[in-house]
Amino acid sequence: MENNLKLLTDKMKSRKWDAFLVPRCDMFSGEEVPENEERLKFISNFSGSAGYAIISAKSKLKSAIFSDGRYQLQLKKEVNSKYFNMFNGGFKEVCLFLNKNKHILKKVVIDPWLLTLSEHEFLQDVIKETKIILEFTNKNIIDEVWLNKPLKIDNKIFKLPIKYTGETASSKISRLKKVIQNNNCDFYILFNPTGLGWLLNIRGRDLKHTPISRSFCIVSKHKGLHIFSDNISFQNSIKKEKDIHICNFEYLSYFLENSKNKNFLIDSKTLPMKVYNFLVNNKLNYKSISCPVDQFKTKKNPCELRGFKNAHLKDGLAILKLLFWFEKNVNFKNLSEIEVSEKLLEIRSLEKTFVCESFSTISAFGNNGAIIHYKANNSSNKKINRDGLYLIDTGAHYLDGTTDTTRTLLVGEAETEMIENYTLVLKGHIAIASAIFPNNIKGRDLDGLARIALWSKGKDYAHGTGHGVGSVLSVHEGPISISKTSDCTIESGMVISNEPGYYKTGKYGIRIENLEVVSKYKINKSNEHFLHFQNLTRVPLEIKLINKKMLTKFEIDWVNEYHQKVYENLVKFIKTDNEELLNFLKRKTTKI
Repeated sequence: MENNLKLLTDKMKSRKWDAFLVPRCDMFSGEEVPENEERLKFISNFSGSAGYAIISAKSKLKSAIFSDGRYQLQLKKEVNSKYFNMFNGGFKEVCLFLNKNKHILKKVVIDPWLLTLSEHEFLQDVIKETKIILEFTNKNIIDEVWLNKPLKIDNKIFKLPIKYTGETASSKISRLKKVIQNNNCDFYILFNPTGLGWLLNIRGRDLKHTPISRSFCIVSKHKGLHIFSDNISFQNSIKKEKDIHICNFEYLSYFLENSKNKNFLIDSKTLPMKVYNFLVNNKLNYKSISCPVDQFKTKKNPCELRGFKNAHLKDGLAILKLLFWFEKNVNFKNLSEIEVSEKLLEIRSLEKTFVCESFSTISAFGNNGAIIHYKANNSSNKKINRDGLYLIDTGAHYLDGTTDTTRTLLVGEAETEMIENYTLVLKGHIAIASAIFPNNIKGRDLDGLARIALWSKGKDYAHGTGHGVGSVLSVHEGPISISKTSDCTIESGMVISNEPGYYKTGKYGIRIENLEVVSKYKINKSNEHFLHFQNLTRVPLEIKLINKKMLTKFEIDWVNEYHQKVYENLVKFIKTDNEELLNFLKRKTTKI
């Protein structure tokens, strides 16, 4: 890392750059990026899924790296403080850092593919009273010093059948065209690969855990849809359809140059400055709105919801088999964190509709569990060979749906404090799962329900309580969330995680996560429309960590009813001659 940083700063000095902004994201603002675009990791060694760095070429200012509360422990473990100051925050804090150092920094350089229009507008507003000059570079300077970059791999695109999507691509495109027409525009630039996948009912394998093709499209209000992709297999993978044209990225400038006097709809939160500059340079009119495709795809149709339920039954059975194997082997096989996650992948792969894991499994024992987004590697890989808590956060994509589940397991004997904290987290989980609330509630309005029990003991957790989940797309589907700051309106048909936690630095981590469907709730003799959550996940809780005395009767009944559903739903998939697994399921779902 030290040599990479020196190569970069030497090049910056030769070009008289004071600072260079390095976001962790790719041109699609994606949480998951391909290995050959992990520029932040290359330059800092930080492997988290969210972060920014300001690389300084000035001797008076050390480079800075930023990430949110989930990654503070990880930053300290992975990044050398000799070269970087570390900060808790996101893009807002990056902008404030630049403003604070306005007397040192004059020229700040940015890759226009890696900065959105809304981010640029925010940054300009923060530094408007300074003499800082923002400059765009034609080529990312990190790519010039990254000599042994991993090779890009073109993966095939595949169609998702109507039995899984519940709506044809032509129907979805028609819905989008109406939005374009209603806004008196000619085109919409859909710069969002998950949106493109949903719109055309296609999936890809450009990324390890997000089944998309890293492509975007421009949709005409009348006819014609241009897909822009650098995946050379795209043309062969998707059958030619009327009015769908596949082009390479370079064709974009030509397309826009030949769109004089046309009006474009954009989403400033996802549109890169590179594309915005094309619009401005060609004097094209534009209007910014929130992505209509995001609004369409977050509310799942009945077919998609059936698929989610089926996927969770398959995954529930897979995790049950893992828990059974884990219990049988943990005391005398010297299992490791990596070995357990590999075993789960092996079990899931036996299901013919399995596509891939929906994220890299978090398999964390002991103090590794306190690192919220921990990822085991050869140097950190712990043996699960003593008393402690083991946390596994895992998910999968099946052809019919996506899962995301976290369970905390007891290995050996538990300390009293562990049981108390697990039960506090469970109380928060139940509070969300059983909430009944009116329409137009925001995610921030629900978030506190998950924290009240922890707050009562002076405790909290440094992440959101829930995130949206895509249907065989991104397991973290924005803009849906339940968090302290979430402005998202919770609506019927959304699939959201419910995952409060507690983390004791240097000791252990606890998290309980299920996926929930937002559903309509009818209250007798009331004309008001209310909502509630219906559970999807079918995986037992860790009964050995529950202090029943800390639970109300309602909470005890909730646990017992949940386990009854898990038993009834999974028992039908276990062969009658598999007596050991049947007995294990019965024991894991026994009443408390």
